[in-house]
Amino acid sequence: MHRCSGYSVHRGLCAVVLAAGASRRFGSPKQLASYRGETLVERSVRLAHEAGAETVCVVLGYRAEAIGRALQRGRVPPGRTNTVRNARWRDGMGRSLACGMRSLDRRARAVLVCLADQPLLEAGDLMRLVLAWRASPRSVVASRYAGKTGVPAIFPRSHFAALKSLSGDRGAQVLLASSNDVLSVPMPLAAVDIDDPQDLSNLPS
Repeated sequence: MHRCSGYSVHRGLCAVVLAAGASRRFGSPKQLASYRGETLVERSVRLAHEAGAETVCVVLGYRAEAIGRALQRGRVPPGRTNTVRNARWRDGMGRSLACGMRSLDRRARAVLVCLADQPLLEAGDLMRLVLAWRASPRSVVASRYAGKTGVPAIFPRSHFAALKSLSGDRGAQVLLASSNDVLSVPMPLAAVDIDDPQDLSNLPS
């Protein structure tokens, strides 16, 4: 572990932020929607860094160029943030996650999987996942909300092959449901996501 820009960085912990979807119900790329002075995608990437990810890979698809430009303008460490484009983003979240996994540093020991539309999460929420992973580095550590486990979640290296083989809309939830060793961290605010403009307007300012 080392310090960077005022927060701790955990060696071997990488993050993948899924930001490839078309946001059909939102009517425009919700990744670019602004909340508390930053875009949703920028916020997700920033939180992953602040939680201690050594590098963050953002998977893009729909409107990739515009979202990539927003990240370049944002408050994220450019040297430790990279983007990868999923040409088959229409296939679903599983394909995007597999795409992001294939771009990880070979030295990665675990991956923090995040979405770009959980705006009420704070760095402290992700830090609790990281602390649980550091205490049990061979376990899957997942957030728990709305009566189930989900993402954000941390998967150890032993799950990398399975993550790389995901396809279609079968995302991390499939592995969480099938794994025998999942530690859950209560995270009620993860249940709040953004599907349409009304959801965004209902958020606390």
